[in-house]
Amino acid sequence: MDPIIEAALAGLSPSSKRKYRPVFASFLDLVSLEEAKPIHIRLWASRREFRVNRRTLKQQLYMLSRLFRIAGREDLSEEARALAKEIRSPPPLPKVNEDLLRTYEEIDRILSGARPLQRAAIMMLAETGMRVGELVSLRWEDVDLNGKRARVRGKGDKGRYVYFTERTAQLLRELPREGDRVFPVTDRTVRRWVSKLLDTHPHAVRHAFAVWFLSKGGNPRVLQRILGHSSLRTTEIYLDLAQSLVEREYRKVAGGG
Repeated sequence: MDPIIEAALAGLSPSSKRKYRPVFASFLDLVSLEEAKPIHIRLWASRREFRVNRRTLKQQLYMLSRLFRIAGREDLSEEARALAKEIRSPPPLPKVNEDLLRTYEEIDRILSGARPLQRAAIMMLAETGMRVGELVSLRWEDVDLNGKRARVRGKGDKGRYVYFTERTAQLLRELPREGDRVFPVTDRTVRRWVSKLLDTHPHAVRHAFAVWFLSKGGNPRVLQRILGHSSLRTTEIYLDLAQSLVEREYRKVAGGG
């Protein structure tokens, strides 16, 4: 057994030792500690990234850093830590209420017994993907009922357009205009409505809109603009969820297999 590897593994649990011993060995199969240069760490990591996810690779680099430090190779240890910090963990997948997805296209029917203001508010959330704060801040001057679109102010006071259908436009036309705001209620009130009528929360409705849009073939870049995401990466996390939904629908129609 290599004494340096055993020293690096000292104090770890048996399961961790089993996990990291082959990691150390894989690096030493590439190059010896005496001949290793910082570029070898990046070469090792570039090969490794096809076998493990980013989070695991970060952990393995930090463990390699420990090995190098014990071996007296501080230059390699610093390089391993620096590379680990460069690797961004993927954002967590949004939690999408699958019951809401299944009934998404029936939401008009589900809300048929709601009060006009409740129905209009939730339909706007469902059809536009707006944040609840954007909804309650919406003013009549920003709503184009004929064009079926609205200008909203998102995070960082960035303006963007969202779009809705004729059914929501008609709900908005029927609302009484009491002041400048389309929905003169608090975001807490809207959250209560969504909880009561859909058994979920407004951000889940936003997630459901995103997955629905992509599952119908919508362009991720268009969705990015609609949702007001500053980065396409944030929007793309919905793609796997949308693809999963499409596949499940196919299996259901095709009879499994």
